[in-house]
Amino acid sequence: MKITCIGHSGFAVEMQRCTLIFDYYTDQKAVLPDVLGRAQRIYAMVSHSHRDHLNYSIFDWNSRYPAVHYVIANECRRKLLRHIAVDQLPITFMSRDRDWADGNVAVHAFGSTDVGVSFLVEVDGKRIFHAGDFNCWINEQEDDEATRRKALGDFHAVLADIRRHVQQVDVALFPVIPNMGGDFARGAREFLQAMKCDVFIPMHMWGRDTEATQFQLYQNPGYGKCLHVPAGTCCTL
Repeated sequence: MKITCIGHSGFAVEMQRCTLIFDYYTDQKAVLPDVLGRAQRIYAMVSHSHRDHLNYSIFDWNSRYPAVHYVIANECRRKLLRHIAVDQLPITFMSRDRDWADGNVAVHAFGSTDVGVSFLVEVDGKRIFHAGDFNCWINEQEDDEATRRKALGDFHAVLADIRRHVQQVDVALFPVIPNMGGDFARGAREFLQAMKCDVFIPMHMWGRDTEATQFQLYQNPGYGKCLHVPAGTCCTL
């Protein structure tokens, strides 16, 4: 398994059978062309429609690269209809609790604490979780007590649903966002307390990598390792 950080929450995961592209938004280091050029089969995954998770150029891949399939949050459908001919592309729309498989990959969509979904992908005997914008969205400097309680309750509800479905993943890609202020690593910490991860990779850091990769703030001892993969670089697991 080769994991390349394209940028922000965008990652390429190259497996034996295929290449997964999650939430491609920006490629300032220009690593994506080489990744796509190596791929024999491509699954373009989009967790939701926020502009920092969806780049419409992915829909050009269908005519440029072999065997592309799009796995996209159903929340994106209305916006996509205004820009592309959805019915002319190999797209599977995913809502919360939906499963989809094609013999190469198996995908389960969980909920999110923002719009869209989070993804669990099983391929080549490995489980890869991409959180999208699933996180504990509490800004302690700005949110009142009722807002904080609701955010925490929403987060725990989705996390419990994930935990009922799966207790261990090989790789988790999860937001760690210092500009939230306060205990910005709470979502990551609670996720790692609930889920056994061989490798945990933070994302969505908005350029504040140094703060987001203070792994002592959230690493769960005994459960794999936390790994920083800067934009434009890769790791092999």
